Amino acid sequence: MVIFSGQYVNNSKSSFFAMDNSSRFVTKIQCILLTDKVKLKLASWKGKSLSMMGRIQCVNTVTTGFLAYNFNLYKWHVSLLKQVKEWSQIFIWTSDIMKKRHNYR
Repeated sequence: MVIFSGQYVNNSKSSFFAMDNSSRFVTKIQCILLTDKVKLKLASWKGKSLSMMGRIQCVNTVTTGFLAYNFNLYKWHVSLLKQVKEWSQIFIWTSDIMKKRHNYR
């Protein structure tokens, strides 16, 4: 298949999903898998010499790039959103999401 730009779609790397409105309500287990991806992405930057602004940029990249798309597809549970927010705050302040949470407000 040729796109107007002259580039070709790689069928082995592409997929198409059609959804109806009822599929917006997915189980909490499916959303947990997505939050685990966020946690792994943040954990992969552990130990990097990033300034606080660099850590904020990393969090913004993950949340806007990955989660914003999924927010349009799935109805997320509040507890999972709070968990992602907590991981983001911990990463920004300590650069290690595995550390115990302190009051970061």
